[in-house]
Amino acid sequence: METGIKVGDCMKTSLVTVPESTSVVDAAKKMAETGVGSLLVFSSAKGICGIITERDLVSKVLATGKTNYLVRDICTKNLITIQITEDISIAAKLMGIKNIKRLAVIRQGKIVGVVSQKDLISIAPSLYDLISESPQMPLAQKLKVY
Repeated sequence: METGIKVGDCMKTSLVTVPESTSVVDAAKKMAETGVGSLLVFSSAKGICGIITERDLVSKVLATGKTNYLVRDICTKNLITIQITEDISIAAKLMGIKNIKRLAVIRQGKIVGVVSQKDLISIAPSLYDLISESPQMPLAQKLKVY
């Protein structure tokens, strides 16, 4: 179901980042200060190399009672990305299949933004059904992951 709205039309372009050597406590503080639910993680050698989310902090830090981790220890390193020119319905399907709330948006191989479930649903509430779909192999094979 094409919407005619591109990912680039609704993504957040202010990228909030932290070095991979940041403590998880400092990362949580930065999320609270900036009002975001995730931070892109960068290393001087690789550039942006991962993402840390509120869910990561809860399940991998608070639930274990160990707050001495660094961001590099718990961040998701395999970023799921989408091209800036893709329709938002593709983003919604990809989020549903991968069971994630955010996608890194790329243009010419470079991360230029982040789009969240909240961003998509605020523009097109009908996409909620695509996001909440359970993963299905035939549908997953149709989607391009960049």
